[in-house]
Amino acid sequence: MTEYIYFVTVILFLLWTLVNELDDRAESKKENRQLIASNIARMNLRNSDKQFTYDVQPPVGLSKKQK
Repeated sequence: MTEYIYFVTVILFLLWTLVNELDDRAESKKENRQLIASNIARMNLRNSDKQFTYDVQPPVGLSKKQK
């Protein structure tokens, strides 16, 4: 009977270790994806045309008319 208890204890320990390892891998993959996404967003902002982020010409009512 005690052999079964030892066997079940070892099996439970191995399952617990396996679940922890898989959880660590999933968390690591998630962090890597977030890092890659933030790097891509940073590169896109750096390489984007800055004219799309602000108005190039002043509003019509406020501009000085040249004669």
